[in-house]
Amino acid sequence: MSRPTVQRINFTEFRPALERARAAGTRIVPDEKDRWTRYVTEHGVREHNFRAYAAGQYEGLEPVIIDEPGEWGGYYLWSAAEEVALRWHRPIIRNG
Repeated sequence: MSRPTVQRINFTEFRPALERARAAGTRIVPDEKDRWTRYVTEHGVREHNFRAYAAGQYEGLEPVIIDEPGEWGGYYLWSAAEEVALRWHRPIIRNG
């Protein structure tokens, strides 16, 4: 298994991607407990570790998931007030 990293994402590009995900139904918020838990489990997100790391740098971060393939899919912590978006990233290592 690969080592996860935290990526800082360009906030001005993240906001429209989050709105597109909302419109497409691919945005998941913590209130959607079944979808949230399924995504976190399937993608091996260590929520507590990610939140603890990010909270040491920024205040008022909100968790959100964009559940789609491609560039914007992932688990994020973001803040409009701080104009920051951080993504939990675990590279996929393919054997062979």
